[in-house]
Amino acid sequence: MKKRFFVAGIVTTITNLALHAAAYFLVLKDFYRSHPAVSEEFMNQLSRKPEDLVWWAMAVTSLAMGFLITWVMDRSGAKTFLSGLKQGFILGSLFWSSVNFGLYASSNYFSAASVFVDSASSTTVMTVAGAVAAWLLGAGKKPVAGR
Repeated sequence: MKKRFFVAGIVTTITNLALHAAAYFLVLKDFYRSHPAVSEEFMNQLSRKPEDLVWWAMAVTSLAMGFLITWVMDRSGAKTFLSGLKQGFILGSLFWSSVNFGLYASSNYFSAASVFVDSASSTTVMTVAGAVAAWLLGAGKKPVAGR
């Protein structure tokens, strides 16, 4: 694994996690309370409280997502912030639409409104994280035309 890829993966992981946490605590937390799919009592049974998070599992999922984004940016050839925005938006919109609409179709965990809001929020976060990854991967390199 190239050093640049490893550093980009770690920075992308941190960026993605920080932006998702900020989106949740600044917007989504209250939105989910206002648009529940099920009772609050049931939701409390499904979701852990922040103090009960399994931190090692959070680290694994964060690293997996950060390196997935970095790998896709690397494979796509995106090497600038702008090209990373484009590729990150495509990845984010496809990935989060698949996850959120799939969960909505098969479970009672989301309301229709929360699917759209979470998809938009998560796509935005992945778009920015993709831009960061592409920029880090391309730092100091001359971009290829069209990417």
